[in-house]
Amino acid sequence: MNRVFLLLFFIVPQLGWCQFEELRDQLSAAQTAEEKVVAHNKLAWAYRDLRSDSALYHATRALKIAEKNSLKHHTVQSLNFMGVAYRNLSVYSKAFEKYLEALHMAEEIGDEEQRGYALINLGNLYLFQTNFEGAARYFIQALDQAQSLGDKRMQGYCFVNLGRTYRGKGEYGQSELYYKQALEVRKELNDTYGIKAVEIDIADTYRRKGDMKKALDYSYEVISRLDTAKDGRALLMVYNNIAKIYLTIGNVKQAEANALKALVMSRQFTSRYDVKEVLLTLSKIYENRNDFQEAYRQYIEYAELNQQLFSEENIRKMEQLRNQYEIQRQEAENEFLRQQDELNKEIIGRQQTIILLIGAGIILLVILASISYRAFIVRKRLSEKISAQKDKIEKDKNLIQEQSNKLKELDAAKSRFFANVSHDLRSPLSLILGNLEMINEDGDNYLSPKSKKSLEVGFKNSKRLLYLTDEINDITKLEEGKIQLKLEQVKVNTYLKMLSDMFRATAEYKGVKLEFDSSLADYDTMTADPRQFEKVFYNLVSNAIRHTRKGDSIHIRSNRMADRTILSVEDTGEGISAQSLPHIFDRFYQSKENQFKSREGLGVGLALVKELVELHQGEISVESTLNVGTKFTITIPDQKHKISSYYQEGVGSFIEEQNLLFRDLEIDEKNRPNVTLNQPKTDISILLVDDHPEIRYYIRQILEDRYTVLEAAHGIEALDLLKTRTIHLIITDLMMPWMDGFELIESIKENEALKKIPLLVVSARISDGTKEKVLYKGVNDYLQKPFQKKELLLRIENLINQKEEYESSSENVFKKLIDQSKVDSVERDILQKLEEVVKERIGDPRLSVLQLSDALAASERQVYRLVKKLTGLTPHEYITEVRLQYVDYLIRNNEVRNATEAAKKVGQNNVTTFNRQFQRKFGIKPSELINN
Repeated sequence: MNRVFLLLFFIVPQLGWCQFEELRDQLSAAQTAEEKVVAHNKLAWAYRDLRSDSALYHATRALKIAEKNSLKHHTVQSLNFMGVAYRNLSVYSKAFEKYLEALHMAEEIGDEEQRGYALINLGNLYLFQTNFEGAARYFIQALDQAQSLGDKRMQGYCFVNLGRTYRGKGEYGQSELYYKQALEVRKELNDTYGIKAVEIDIADTYRRKGDMKKALDYSYEVISRLDTAKDGRALLMVYNNIAKIYLTIGNVKQAEANALKALVMSRQFTSRYDVKEVLLTLSKIYENRNDFQEAYRQYIEYAELNQQLFSEENIRKMEQLRNQYEIQRQEAENEFLRQQDELNKEIIGRQQTIILLIGAGIILLVILASISYRAFIVRKRLSEKISAQKDKIEKDKNLIQEQSNKLKELDAAKSRFFANVSHDLRSPLSLILGNLEMINEDGDNYLSPKSKKSLEVGFKNSKRLLYLTDEINDITKLEEGKIQLKLEQVKVNTYLKMLSDMFRATAEYKGVKLEFDSSLADYDTMTADPRQFEKVFYNLVSNAIRHTRKGDSIHIRSNRMADRTILSVEDTGEGISAQSLPHIFDRFYQSKENQFKSREGLGVGLALVKELVELHQGEISVESTLNVGTKFTITIPDQKHKISSYYQEGVGSFIEEQNLLFRDLEIDEKNRPNVTLNQPKTDISILLVDDHPEIRYYIRQILEDRYTVLEAAHGIEALDLLKTRTIHLIITDLMMPWMDGFELIESIKENEALKKIPLLVVSARISDGTKEKVLYKGVNDYLQKPFQKKELLLRIENLINQKEEYESSSENVFKKLIDQSKVDSVERDILQKLEEVVKERIGDPRLSVLQLSDALAASERQVYRLVKKLTGLTPHEYITEVRLQYVDYLIRNNEVRNATEAAKKVGQNNVTTFNRQFQRKFGIKPSELINN
């Protein structure tokens, strides 16, 4: 589909940066809620093409303020602007949802202007899908609305879009009529930029009609009036259209030159539609030039981008939303008609009653008596119905209350269970820590450097486990009200800068930029318990470091608003998915989307943060976009009447201790050895992939005396090593950042040079579902943490031995059937001849004892006796056995794709018989072995 309709994005001239500054100044100066909403919406519209994410942010802020203050007109406008931002971000299902919501609300409150723009926006989305009938339906409705309002600008939008719709349908005459109406309106409005947009569309219409000279002249005339600085997207559209014109008239060189200009310019804009359409043009150009390889490459890139922009899932969701809206509107119309019909019937009934009253007084008395009686019966029935409904409501209320109480009891029971478990863990942990500390401090013990390292790792991990139990106990104490704050006046800048500096070394070591900014004066204070608030700060900043990588940044900011101190921690890391965002403060919550992406705790830290912030009478909120970043904001009110003292110093020990415990897990070890330091007993190389440095150290200690060990912290590092080193076995974890174990396994199995390397999964999360998943992906074995050293070594040895066995040639399949050491030289020659016959004709379904006897120049009876003597099998059984051994070899070396192909490889036409023979021989169906 031609993408000229995207010019709607720049119907309004782009704002200069000075105008952005003016709009931000307006926002800062805004006093009332309405002024803030207007300022946010102006910024959302200004940012829509240059920074769509910023446009979405301002539109969302405007919506929240408008809804909170019941500003309905601005609410509808904000919804429309949110839809535009989602559209420019290529999130079309969300854009469609916001447009429908805006349309529905505009109709409810009678906002005809915003209803018109919502209809135009919906029509554009249908135009994106090349659903021209659906687009025309919305544009015609919008045009009726614009004409009833007398809104010339809206009429111009409608005429342009109807022209594009009919051009897409191939009805060029109708399209030109609408374009001419659009030109008249925009000339009347003196809309210079809008006139250029229409002229570009008209030039493209001439091209489609086949009038190439007129289309080319028109296009160059438009270029002469375009400003490169302001009209960049318009220029690239014209260049792309000129490329199509030159391609049509056979001037491939000019076509390529103009298309490349358009491609260079398209990279400067946020809409991927620009890139997509230019790629399609280039593909056609290279195809016309017979450069099919380049044409294929450009088309593949175009197809992938097109699939990303409009998947079937988006289209289905948009249709579902539209159908829901249509159903709701139809139901509302039906209800209105039903009420109108009842009202009409009532009016007719009253008129008939009046006529009857005039006719006869006696009949009037009878009717009045009947009506009174009927009313009495109706009131009685209505009263009974209301009474029954009240009883049902009361029962439902009691049931809901009962269920709520049960849920609270279950929640409390779960908390008690975790508290009891954490309490019970403290005694054995105390014994472990005590004994490890005694061994470490005992001067009479001699420990090698390796033993000291192992002792240090054990001591640290025991203290980490103790810290986790402390977090659970803190939450339990907070629920029970057993933690009392000791509020003090804390100098914000001094306190937060000190805590921030304690993380600076870890951040720098990891390659993350950490900054602290404050708009407060050095004497400004906040009311807090500095020792408890230190836990809040530690959790937020350590989480930010954990979920960022080299080159990212973390900004800690503080400011004041009225009698409140505001602290924010913002990072540019991996972000949080929209599905997980509402639940991140829930206790023990684990994100399903991040199940194998990085190390996760118990889901206690953020729950503890929320509880401590609320204990300070404060609030905490979070904003996050996946793969963009996350921002936590804390608001702490002043409570000077509760202050017990004035804070001086003395905190930081908690953060210092936790940093010592967990810093090794958050940084990339710059001096991490890539290979074992000891001289191994064999030349076999093993690649160890795990993001936990201490796990890697532990496994390397086990293996380095026997094998050469290379290390990688995640899948990306592992693939880089596999490009340069010869690896005989891969040991990988599943939960790793940036590229997890599943993605690594898939990459290896898709690579012909790597897929035969044995894979051993060593992970803490080996559930039944995970086992099935890794086996299906082609993993050879798996081992669950914690594991025993002996078991790990045995599994590695078995995998290496199996690899060596299956790397032997297919000839070994035949030699396994007969012990040739027990036969003489004559019989050995006969066996060799026999094997050659079977190997040469193994795929021949007619192979039998007759063919064997011909090859050996012997009778069938002699061949039968000889084969029986040497193998203990009849010739038929011998042929079947060889075929089964050979097909087993083929399956295990991934040389067949399914059971049917395997059967044909060994001359077996009946797949059912083949499956039965294979399962009887090996105890498994060939299809199951192939899938595993």
